[in-house]
Amino acid sequence: MKLARLIELAHRQGHRQWAKAGGHLGMTHSEYEYLRAIQDQEARKTDKDNHGQHLQDVVDEMGVRKASASAMVLKLEERGLVVRFPCQYDARAQHIMLTEQGQTLLSSGEEIYEAAAQALLAGLSEYDIEALEIAIDQLGKSG
Repeated sequence: MKLARLIELAHRQGHRQWAKAGGHLGMTHSEYEYLRAIQDQEARKTDKDNHGQHLQDVVDEMGVRKASASAMVLKLEERGLVVRFPCQYDARAQHIMLTEQGQTLLSSGEEIYEAAAQALLAGLSEYDIEALEIAIDQLGKSG
């Protein structure tokens, strides 16, 4: 199987799992992606020159327009999933962080991807799954 086909199958399986389970979570896949991007930015904050979690960081992470990101962050804030507070280094900017409720919802979304992974790997042997996990780890280290 070509890597492109594996990516297609993984995407399809993820989409199917979101179609089945996403509705009962009360979260769209787009909202999940924003929550994930915000959490990923939190992990990257390091110092006053690279302190992350600004709207522009989310825009860059997701490859969306600033107006779209701003509207989604406002929606997530109104739902109590994120909070914003002034940046101590840049008076024009605000930090965006997940609330406890946002982290809980993000974890529920991760469970959907776990179910997709299990469905995708269902026909593989334990040896093949381990080999695939090793390859994925290597890809993660190079990218």
